[in-house]
Amino acid sequence: MVGGLLLMLPVEAAQFRTWRFDPQQNRLEFSTDAPVQPRAQLLFNPTRIVVDLPGTTLEQRTINQAVGGAVQAVRIGQFDAQTTRLVIELAPGYTLNPDQVVVRGETPQQWVVQLPPTQGGTAPSASTNRVNATPISGAATQVEGVRTTPDGFFIRTSGTSPNLTVERVSDTQVVLQLENATVAAALTGQTLPTNGFGVTAWDIQPVSAAVPTLQITLTVPANSADWQASVSNGSGIVILPPRGVAIAAVPASPSVASAQAPTAASPPIAVQSPTPAPVVPPQPQPAVPATPAVPPPDSGIPKQAVTIAIDPGHGGRDPGAIGVGGLREKDVTSAIAYEVARILEQSGAQVILTRSDDREIDLAPRVQIAERANADLFVSIHANSISLSRPEVNGLETYYHSSGNRLAQVIHQSILRLVTMPDRGVRQARFHVLVNTSMPAVLVETGFITGAQDARNFNDPAWRTRMAQGIAAGIMQYAQRSL
Repeated sequence: MVGGLLLMLPVEAAQFRTWRFDPQQNRLEFSTDAPVQPRAQLLFNPTRIVVDLPGTTLEQRTINQAVGGAVQAVRIGQFDAQTTRLVIELAPGYTLNPDQVVVRGETPQQWVVQLPPTQGGTAPSASTNRVNATPISGAATQVEGVRTTPDGFFIRTSGTSPNLTVERVSDTQVVLQLENATVAAALTGQTLPTNGFGVTAWDIQPVSAAVPTLQITLTVPANSADWQASVSNGSGIVILPPRGVAIAAVPASPSVASAQAPTAASPPIAVQSPTPAPVVPPQPQPAVPATPAVPPPDSGIPKQAVTIAIDPGHGGRDPGAIGVGGLREKDVTSAIAYEVARILEQSGAQVILTRSDDREIDLAPRVQIAERANADLFVSIHANSISLSRPEVNGLETYYHSSGNRLAQVIHQSILRLVTMPDRGVRQARFHVLVNTSMPAVLVETGFITGAQDARNFNDPAWRTRMAQGIAAGIMQYAQRSL
Protein backbone atom coordinates (compact mmCIF):
# COMPACT_ATOMS: atom_id res chain seq x y z
CA MET A 1 0.00 0.00 0.00
CA VAL A 2 2.82 2.38 0.83
CA GLY A 3 4.53 1.55 -2.46
CA GLY A 4 1.33 2.30 -4.34
CA LEU A 5 1.00 5.64 -2.62
CA LEU A 6 4.57 6.55 -3.48
CA LEU A 7 3.87 6.01 -7.17
CA MET A 8 1.15 8.63 -6.96
CA LEU A 9 3.49 11.32 -5.68
CA PRO A 10 4.81 13.83 -8.22
CA VAL A 11 8.43 13.46 -9.31
CA GLU A 12 10.72 16.03 -7.74
CA ALA A 13 11.58 18.29 -10.66
CA ALA A 14 14.26 20.94 -10.74
CA GLN A 15 13.03 24.52 -10.91
CA PHE A 16 14.48 27.07 -13.29
CA ARG A 17 15.79 29.96 -11.17
CA THR A 18 17.81 32.72 -12.82
CA TRP A 19 19.23 33.74 -16.17
CA ARG A 20 21.12 36.57 -17.82
CA PHE A 21 22.54 37.20 -21.27
CA ASP A 22 25.92 38.92 -21.24
CA PRO A 23 26.32 40.72 -24.60
CA GLN A 24 29.93 41.61 -23.82
CA GLN A 25 30.88 37.97 -23.35
CA ASN A 26 28.30 36.75 -25.89
CA ARG A 27 26.96 34.11 -23.55
CA LEU A 28 23.83 33.01 -21.71
CA GLU A 29 24.07 32.08 -18.04
CA PHE A 30 21.30 30.26 -16.16
CA SER A 31 20.76 28.33 -12.94
CA THR A 32 18.37 25.77 -11.45
CA ASP A 33 17.73 24.66 -7.88
CA ALA A 34 18.76 21.06 -8.59
CA PRO A 35 21.17 19.31 -10.97
CA VAL A 36 20.11 19.22 -14.63
CA GLN A 37 21.44 17.67 -17.85
CA PRO A 38 20.81 20.02 -20.79
CA ARG A 39 20.24 18.97 -24.38
CA ALA A 40 21.27 21.47 -27.05
CA GLN A 41 20.61 21.77 -30.76
CA LEU A 42 21.22 24.31 -33.50
CA LEU A 43 18.17 24.91 -35.71
CA PHE A 44 17.57 27.07 -38.74
CA ASN A 45 14.80 29.23 -40.22
CA PRO A 46 15.38 31.29 -38.17
CA THR A 47 18.88 30.42 -36.93
CA ARG A 48 18.65 29.68 -33.20
CA ILE A 49 20.24 27.66 -30.43
CA VAL A 50 17.71 25.61 -28.45
CA VAL A 51 18.63 24.30 -24.99
CA ASP A 52 16.18 21.90 -23.32
CA LEU A 53 16.31 21.13 -19.59
CA PRO A 54 14.57 17.77 -19.00
CA GLY A 55 13.06 17.36 -15.56
CA THR A 56 12.82 21.13 -15.05
CA THR A 57 9.85 23.43 -14.54
CA LEU A 58 9.48 27.19 -14.98
CA GLU A 59 7.23 28.78 -12.37
CA GLN A 60 7.14 32.24 -13.94
CA ARG A 61 5.52 33.31 -17.20
CA THR A 62 7.17 32.75 -20.55
CA ILE A 63 10.13 35.11 -21.06
CA ASN A 64 10.75 36.87 -24.39
CA GLN A 65 13.58 39.37 -24.00
CA ALA A 66 14.95 41.39 -26.92
CA VAL A 67 18.76 41.64 -26.89
CA GLY A 68 20.02 43.50 -29.95
CA GLY A 69 23.01 43.12 -32.21
CA ALA A 70 23.76 39.63 -33.45
CA VAL A 71 21.37 38.07 -30.91
CA GLN A 72 17.82 39.12 -31.64
CA ALA A 73 16.14 37.67 -28.55
CA VAL A 74 16.24 35.16 -25.72
CA ARG A 75 13.07 33.17 -25.06
CA ILE A 76 12.42 30.89 -22.08
CA GLY A 77 9.27 28.85 -21.59
CA GLN A 78 7.78 25.55 -20.42
CA PHE A 79 8.00 23.35 -23.52
CA ASP A 80 6.18 20.37 -22.01
CA ALA A 81 5.34 19.02 -18.58
CA GLN A 82 8.93 18.21 -17.65
CA THR A 83 11.02 20.40 -19.96
CA THR A 84 12.02 24.06 -19.74
CA ARG A 85 13.27 25.38 -23.10
CA LEU A 86 15.72 28.24 -23.67
CA VAL A 87 16.05 29.72 -27.16
CA ILE A 88 18.81 32.08 -28.33
CA GLU A 89 17.64 33.49 -31.66
CA LEU A 90 20.13 35.21 -33.95
CA ALA A 91 19.22 38.35 -35.87
CA PRO A 92 18.53 37.94 -39.62
CA GLY A 93 21.71 37.70 -41.65
CA TYR A 94 23.84 36.26 -38.85
CA THR A 95 25.24 32.74 -38.69
CA LEU A 96 27.67 30.93 -36.39
CA ASN A 97 29.89 27.89 -36.41
CA PRO A 98 28.15 25.11 -34.42
CA ASP A 99 31.52 23.54 -33.61
CA GLN A 100 32.32 26.61 -31.49
CA VAL A 101 29.10 26.70 -29.43
CA VAL A 102 29.79 25.31 -25.94
CA VAL A 103 27.27 24.39 -23.24
CA ARG A 104 29.35 24.28 -20.06
CA GLY A 105 28.39 23.33 -16.51
CA GLU A 106 30.09 25.48 -13.87
CA THR A 107 28.25 23.32 -11.34
CA PRO A 108 25.40 20.84 -11.86
CA GLN A 109 23.01 23.74 -11.13
CA GLN A 110 24.81 26.58 -12.95
CA TRP A 111 25.33 26.55 -16.71
CA VAL A 112 26.77 28.72 -19.46
CA VAL A 113 25.95 28.70 -23.17
CA GLN A 114 29.01 30.29 -24.78
CA LEU A 115 28.47 31.60 -28.31
CA PRO A 116 31.36 32.08 -30.73
CA PRO A 117 31.80 35.30 -32.71
CA THR A 118 28.88 35.62 -35.11
CA GLN A 119 29.36 35.88 -38.85
CA GLY A 120 27.54 38.26 -41.15
CA GLY A 121 25.29 40.98 -39.81
CA THR A 122 24.36 42.64 -43.05
CA ALA A 123 21.93 41.50 -45.67
CA PRO A 124 23.45 39.99 -48.79
CA SER A 125 23.98 42.54 -51.54
CA ALA A 126 21.50 42.65 -54.38
CA SER A 127 24.13 41.48 -56.85
CA THR A 128 24.74 38.27 -54.88
CA ASN A 129 21.09 37.55 -54.19
CA ARG A 130 19.30 38.13 -57.46
CA VAL A 131 18.77 36.18 -60.64
CA ASN A 132 21.68 37.08 -62.91
CA ALA A 133 20.32 35.45 -66.03
CA THR A 134 18.07 36.23 -68.97
CA PRO A 135 15.66 33.81 -70.66
CA ILE A 136 17.04 31.63 -73.44
CA SER A 137 14.70 30.40 -76.15
CA GLY A 138 14.52 26.70 -76.87
CA ALA A 139 15.27 25.44 -73.33
CA ALA A 140 13.05 22.54 -72.27
CA THR A 141 12.71 23.67 -68.64
CA GLN A 142 11.92 27.13 -67.26
CA VAL A 143 12.58 28.13 -63.63
CA GLU A 144 9.53 30.13 -62.52
CA GLY A 145 10.30 30.95 -58.87
CA VAL A 146 11.94 30.07 -55.56
CA ARG A 147 10.18 29.94 -52.20
CA THR A 148 10.90 28.84 -48.65
CA THR A 149 8.93 25.87 -47.29
CA PRO A 150 8.72 24.38 -43.78
CA ASP A 151 11.27 21.75 -44.83
CA GLY A 152 13.65 23.70 -47.09
CA PHE A 153 13.23 25.39 -50.45
CA PHE A 154 11.11 24.70 -53.53
CA ILE A 155 12.16 25.78 -57.03
CA ARG A 156 9.05 25.88 -59.23
CA THR A 157 9.60 24.88 -62.85
CA SER A 158 7.54 24.49 -66.01
CA GLY A 159 8.18 22.41 -69.11
CA THR A 160 9.92 19.05 -68.90
CA SER A 161 11.60 17.69 -65.79
CA PRO A 162 15.21 18.90 -65.68
CA ASN A 163 18.28 16.71 -65.53
CA LEU A 164 19.60 17.74 -62.10
CA THR A 165 23.06 17.41 -60.56
CA VAL A 166 24.09 18.58 -57.06
CA GLU A 167 27.63 19.21 -55.87
CA ARG A 168 29.17 20.62 -52.69
CA VAL A 169 31.96 22.70 -54.25
CA SER A 170 33.28 24.21 -51.00
CA ASP A 171 32.57 24.44 -47.27
CA THR A 172 30.08 27.24 -47.90
CA GLN A 173 28.68 26.60 -51.39
CA VAL A 174 26.25 24.07 -52.82
CA VAL A 175 25.79 24.11 -56.61
CA LEU A 176 22.79 22.76 -58.52
CA GLN A 177 22.99 22.43 -62.31
CA LEU A 178 19.86 22.09 -64.43
CA GLU A 179 20.54 20.84 -67.94
CA ASN A 180 18.50 22.26 -70.84
CA ALA A 181 17.00 24.89 -68.54
CA THR A 182 16.63 28.66 -68.36
CA VAL A 183 14.88 31.26 -66.20
CA ALA A 184 11.39 32.53 -66.90
CA ALA A 185 11.13 36.20 -67.83
CA ALA A 186 9.17 37.00 -64.65
CA LEU A 187 12.00 35.68 -62.48
CA THR A 188 14.75 37.85 -63.94
CA GLY A 189 16.01 40.38 -61.40
CA GLN A 190 13.89 39.09 -58.52
CA THR A 191 15.29 38.93 -54.99
CA LEU A 192 15.56 35.38 -53.68
CA PRO A 193 14.80 34.17 -50.12
CA THR A 194 17.66 34.29 -47.59
CA ASN A 195 18.18 33.62 -43.90
CA GLY A 196 16.09 30.47 -44.18
CA PHE A 197 17.93 27.33 -43.00
CA GLY A 198 21.17 29.30 -42.77
CA VAL A 199 21.30 30.23 -46.48
CA THR A 200 22.76 33.75 -46.78
CA ALA A 201 22.91 34.16 -50.57
CA TRP A 202 21.70 32.74 -53.88
CA ASP A 203 23.12 33.10 -57.36
CA ILE A 204 21.32 31.91 -60.50
CA GLN A 205 23.14 32.23 -63.80
CA PRO A 206 23.74 30.33 -67.06
CA VAL A 207 26.96 28.42 -67.66
CA SER A 208 28.64 27.54 -70.92
CA ALA A 209 27.57 24.13 -72.15
CA ALA A 210 26.51 22.29 -75.28
CA VAL A 211 22.91 22.74 -74.18
CA PRO A 212 21.48 25.61 -72.09
CA THR A 213 22.45 24.90 -68.47
CA LEU A 214 21.34 26.89 -65.44
CA GLN A 215 23.58 26.97 -62.36
CA ILE A 216 22.08 27.72 -58.94
CA THR A 217 24.58 28.42 -56.13
CA LEU A 218 23.56 28.54 -52.45
CA THR A 219 25.82 30.04 -49.78
CA VAL A 220 25.32 27.81 -46.73
CA PRO A 221 26.78 27.57 -43.19
CA ALA A 222 30.42 26.47 -43.17
CA ASN A 223 30.97 22.79 -42.37
CA SER A 224 27.26 21.98 -42.49
CA ALA A 225 26.35 18.52 -43.72
CA ASP A 226 25.53 17.90 -47.37
CA TRP A 227 22.30 19.31 -48.75
CA GLN A 228 19.92 17.20 -50.84
CA ALA A 229 17.96 18.13 -53.98
CA SER A 230 15.53 16.13 -56.08
CA VAL A 231 12.99 16.64 -58.86
CA SER A 232 9.43 16.61 -57.48
CA ASN A 233 6.83 15.08 -59.82
CA GLY A 234 7.87 17.26 -62.72
CA SER A 235 6.61 20.43 -61.01
CA GLY A 236 9.85 21.63 -59.49
CA ILE A 237 12.89 20.88 -57.38
CA VAL A 238 12.88 20.23 -53.64
CA ILE A 239 16.00 21.37 -51.75
CA LEU A 240 16.40 19.93 -48.26
CA PRO A 241 18.93 21.28 -45.73
CA PRO A 242 20.84 19.06 -43.31
CA ARG A 243 19.03 18.23 -40.10
CA GLY A 244 19.58 20.35 -37.01
CA VAL A 245 22.61 19.98 -34.77
CA ALA A 246 21.54 18.20 -31.60
CA ILE A 247 22.87 16.80 -28.34
CA ALA A 248 20.74 14.23 -26.54
CA ALA A 249 22.35 14.73 -23.13
CA VAL A 250 25.42 16.13 -21.43
CA PRO A 251 28.38 13.79 -21.96
CA ALA A 252 29.58 12.03 -18.84
CA SER A 253 33.04 13.56 -18.72
CA PRO A 254 34.56 16.79 -17.44
CA SER A 255 36.33 17.28 -20.77
CA VAL A 256 34.88 18.80 -23.93
CA ALA A 257 32.93 16.13 -25.79
CA SER A 258 30.72 15.77 -28.84
CA ALA A 259 27.68 13.53 -28.93
CA GLN A 260 25.55 13.29 -32.03
CA ALA A 261 21.86 12.68 -31.53
CA PRO A 262 19.99 10.20 -33.73
CA THR A 263 18.57 12.96 -35.94
CA ALA A 264 21.65 15.14 -36.27
CA ALA A 265 23.49 15.33 -39.58
CA SER A 266 25.82 18.24 -38.83
CA PRO A 267 28.81 18.58 -36.46
CA PRO A 268 27.46 18.64 -32.88
CA ILE A 269 27.79 21.44 -30.36
CA ALA A 270 30.58 20.97 -27.82
CA VAL A 271 29.49 20.35 -24.24
CA GLN A 272 31.35 20.32 -20.94
CA SER A 273 29.97 18.45 -17.95
CA PRO A 274 30.83 19.70 -14.46
CA THR A 275 31.35 16.28 -12.86
CA PRO A 276 32.47 12.86 -14.08
CA ALA A 277 29.93 10.06 -14.38
CA PRO A 278 29.84 6.57 -15.93
CA VAL A 279 29.67 6.62 -19.72
CA VAL A 280 26.66 4.79 -21.12
CA PRO A 281 27.21 3.71 -24.76
CA PRO A 282 24.46 4.74 -27.20
CA GLN A 283 21.98 2.03 -28.11
CA PRO A 284 20.38 1.45 -31.53
CA GLN A 285 17.32 3.53 -32.33
CA PRO A 286 14.28 1.22 -32.22
CA ALA A 287 11.68 1.87 -34.86
CA VAL A 288 8.09 2.36 -33.72
CA PRO A 289 6.05 -0.06 -35.85
CA ALA A 290 2.98 1.19 -37.65
CA THR A 291 -0.17 0.93 -35.56
CA PRO A 292 -2.64 -1.62 -36.94
CA ALA A 293 -6.07 -0.42 -37.95
CA VAL A 294 -8.81 -1.00 -35.37
CA PRO A 295 -12.52 -0.25 -35.46
CA PRO A 296 -13.53 3.04 -33.83
CA PRO A 297 -15.58 3.06 -30.65
CA ASP A 298 -19.33 2.68 -31.11
CA SER A 299 -20.14 6.22 -29.99
CA GLY A 300 -19.90 8.64 -32.90
CA ILE A 301 -19.88 12.39 -33.49
CA PRO A 302 -22.30 14.08 -35.89
CA LYS A 303 -20.25 15.07 -38.93
CA GLN A 304 -21.32 18.68 -38.72
CA ALA A 305 -20.78 18.91 -34.98
CA VAL A 306 -17.12 19.35 -34.19
CA THR A 307 -13.64 20.12 -35.53
CA ILE A 308 -10.82 18.66 -33.47
CA ALA A 309 -7.17 19.73 -33.66
CA ILE A 310 -4.76 16.88 -32.86
CA ASP A 311 -1.20 17.98 -32.14
CA PRO A 312 1.54 15.31 -32.34
CA GLY A 313 4.35 16.66 -30.18
CA HIS A 314 7.81 17.47 -31.57
CA GLY A 315 8.88 16.25 -35.03
CA GLY A 316 11.54 16.73 -37.69
CA ARG A 317 14.79 18.06 -36.29
CA ASP A 318 13.21 18.13 -32.81
CA PRO A 319 13.04 14.51 -31.60
CA GLY A 320 11.66 15.46 -28.19
CA ALA A 321 12.82 13.40 -25.24
CA ILE A 322 15.17 10.46 -25.81
CA GLY A 323 14.16 7.49 -23.71
CA VAL A 324 15.10 3.91 -22.93
CA GLY A 325 17.06 2.30 -25.74
CA GLY A 326 17.15 5.54 -27.73
CA LEU A 327 13.37 5.64 -28.23
CA ARG A 328 12.40 9.08 -29.56
CA GLU A 329 9.36 10.96 -28.30
CA LYS A 330 8.40 12.19 -31.77
CA ASP A 331 8.02 8.60 -33.02
CA VAL A 332 5.72 7.72 -30.14
CA THR A 333 3.57 10.85 -30.44
CA SER A 334 3.21 10.43 -34.21
CA ALA A 335 2.07 6.81 -33.94
CA ILE A 336 -0.53 7.57 -31.26
CA ALA A 337 -1.75 10.89 -32.69
CA TYR A 338 -2.27 9.57 -36.23
CA GLU A 339 -4.28 6.66 -34.86
CA VAL A 340 -6.39 9.06 -32.75
CA ALA A 341 -7.06 11.11 -35.89
CA ARG A 342 -8.05 8.02 -37.87
CA ILE A 343 -10.50 6.85 -35.19
CA LEU A 344 -12.08 10.30 -34.89
CA GLU A 345 -12.48 10.68 -38.65
CA GLN A 346 -14.15 7.27 -38.90
CA SER A 347 -16.51 8.43 -36.16
CA GLY A 348 -17.56 11.44 -38.24
CA ALA A 349 -15.43 14.22 -36.78
CA GLN A 350 -13.41 16.68 -38.83
CA VAL A 351 -9.78 16.36 -37.72
CA ILE A 352 -7.00 18.91 -38.18
CA LEU A 353 -3.47 17.61 -37.62
CA THR A 354 -0.88 20.24 -36.75
CA ARG A 355 1.60 18.03 -38.58
CA SER A 356 0.89 15.00 -40.74
CA ASP A 357 4.51 14.02 -41.35
CA ASP A 358 7.89 14.17 -39.66
CA ARG A 359 8.63 17.89 -39.65
CA GLU A 360 9.57 20.42 -37.01
CA ILE A 361 6.89 22.98 -36.14
CA ASP A 362 7.29 25.62 -33.44
CA LEU A 363 4.66 26.06 -30.75
CA ALA A 364 3.04 29.25 -32.11
CA PRO A 365 2.23 27.80 -35.57
CA ARG A 366 0.59 24.79 -33.90
CA VAL A 367 -1.81 27.15 -32.15
CA GLN A 368 -2.35 29.14 -35.35
CA ILE A 369 -3.31 26.00 -37.29
CA ALA A 370 -6.03 25.23 -34.75
CA GLU A 371 -7.26 28.83 -34.62
CA ARG A 372 -7.43 29.19 -38.42
CA ALA A 373 -9.46 25.98 -38.62
CA ASN A 374 -11.85 27.28 -35.91
CA ALA A 375 -11.26 24.05 -34.03
CA ASP A 376 -13.65 23.25 -31.20
CA LEU A 377 -11.07 21.25 -29.23
CA PHE A 378 -7.28 21.03 -29.13
CA VAL A 379 -5.48 17.89 -27.92
CA SER A 380 -1.67 17.80 -27.81
CA ILE A 381 -0.06 14.37 -27.46
CA HIS A 382 3.34 13.94 -25.81
CA ALA A 383 5.50 11.44 -23.93
CA ASN A 384 6.88 12.46 -20.55
CA SER A 385 10.50 12.17 -19.43
CA ILE A 386 12.78 12.42 -16.45
CA SER A 387 16.31 11.10 -15.92
CA LEU A 388 17.14 7.69 -17.39
CA SER A 389 18.37 6.89 -13.89
CA ARG A 390 14.72 6.89 -12.72
CA PRO A 391 13.18 3.94 -14.64
CA GLU A 392 10.69 3.38 -11.81
CA VAL A 393 8.81 6.58 -12.74
CA ASN A 394 5.93 5.68 -15.06
CA GLY A 395 2.37 6.83 -15.55
CA LEU A 396 -0.23 9.04 -17.20
CA GLU A 397 -0.52 12.82 -16.71
CA THR A 398 -2.99 15.17 -18.41
CA TYR A 399 -2.66 18.96 -18.38
CA TYR A 400 -5.02 21.88 -18.96
CA HIS A 401 -4.88 25.63 -18.41
CA SER A 402 -8.35 27.08 -17.98
CA SER A 403 -11.35 25.98 -20.05
CA GLY A 404 -9.82 22.56 -20.69
CA ASN A 405 -10.35 21.21 -17.17
CA ARG A 406 -13.42 19.11 -17.96
CA LEU A 407 -11.94 17.88 -21.26
CA ALA A 408 -8.76 16.82 -19.46
CA GLN A 409 -10.71 14.92 -16.80
CA VAL A 410 -12.82 13.06 -19.37
CA ILE A 411 -9.87 12.07 -21.59
CA HIS A 412 -7.75 11.07 -18.59
CA GLN A 413 -10.39 8.74 -17.18
CA SER A 414 -11.18 7.35 -20.62
CA ILE A 415 -7.54 6.33 -21.09
CA LEU A 416 -7.37 4.66 -17.69
CA ARG A 417 -10.44 2.58 -18.52
CA LEU A 418 -8.57 1.02 -21.47
CA VAL A 419 -4.93 1.14 -20.34
CA THR A 420 -3.46 -0.17 -17.09
CA MET A 421 -0.81 2.28 -15.87
CA PRO A 422 -0.10 4.51 -12.85
CA ASP A 423 -2.48 7.46 -12.57
CA ARG A 424 -0.39 10.60 -11.97
CA GLY A 425 -3.40 12.86 -12.16
CA VAL A 426 -4.84 15.83 -14.03
CA ARG A 427 -2.89 19.05 -13.50
CA GLN A 428 -3.01 22.70 -14.45
CA ALA A 429 -0.06 24.17 -16.38
CA ARG A 430 0.88 27.19 -18.49
CA PHE A 431 2.14 25.41 -21.59
CA HIS A 432 2.15 27.59 -24.70
CA VAL A 433 -0.37 25.48 -26.60
CA LEU A 434 -2.76 25.56 -23.63
CA VAL A 435 -2.45 29.23 -22.73
CA ASN A 436 -2.72 30.58 -26.27
CA THR A 437 -5.60 28.51 -27.66
CA SER A 438 -9.11 29.97 -27.51
CA MET A 439 -10.84 26.57 -27.48
CA PRO A 440 -10.71 23.96 -24.67
CA ALA A 441 -7.22 22.50 -24.87
CA VAL A 442 -5.35 19.69 -23.13
CA LEU A 443 -1.89 18.13 -23.26
CA VAL A 444 -1.72 14.38 -22.67
CA GLU A 445 1.56 12.97 -21.38
CA THR A 446 0.94 9.36 -22.45
CA GLY A 447 3.69 7.92 -20.25
CA PHE A 448 7.35 8.31 -19.38
CA ILE A 449 9.66 7.52 -22.27
CA THR A 450 12.38 7.15 -19.64
CA GLY A 451 10.30 4.72 -17.56
CA ALA A 452 11.01 1.00 -17.78
CA GLN A 453 7.37 -0.09 -18.07
CA ASP A 454 6.14 2.85 -20.16
CA ALA A 455 9.02 2.45 -22.64
CA ARG A 456 8.08 -1.21 -23.15
CA ASN A 457 4.48 -0.13 -23.70
CA PHE A 458 5.46 2.52 -26.25
CA ASN A 459 7.14 -0.18 -28.34
CA ASP A 460 3.99 -2.35 -28.25
CA PRO A 461 1.62 -1.56 -31.19
CA ALA A 462 -1.37 -3.07 -29.36
CA TRP A 463 -0.72 -0.88 -26.32
CA ARG A 464 -0.40 2.25 -28.48
CA THR A 465 -3.69 1.36 -30.13
CA ARG A 466 -5.44 1.16 -26.75
CA MET A 467 -3.92 4.49 -25.76
CA ALA A 468 -5.21 6.08 -28.98
CA GLN A 469 -8.65 4.53 -28.46
CA GLY A 470 -8.77 5.90 -24.93
CA ILE A 471 -7.90 9.42 -26.08
CA ALA A 472 -10.37 9.29 -28.97
CA ALA A 473 -13.17 7.89 -26.82
CA GLY A 474 -12.65 10.65 -24.26
CA ILE A 475 -12.76 13.32 -26.96
CA MET A 476 -15.98 11.88 -28.39
CA GLN A 477 -17.58 11.58 -24.96
CA TYR A 478 -16.78 15.22 -24.20
CA ALA A 479 -17.99 16.38 -27.63
CA GLN A 480 -21.32 14.58 -27.30
CA ARG A 481 -22.04 16.04 -23.87
CA SER A 482 -20.47 19.49 -24.00
CA LEU A 483 -20.49 20.76 -27.60
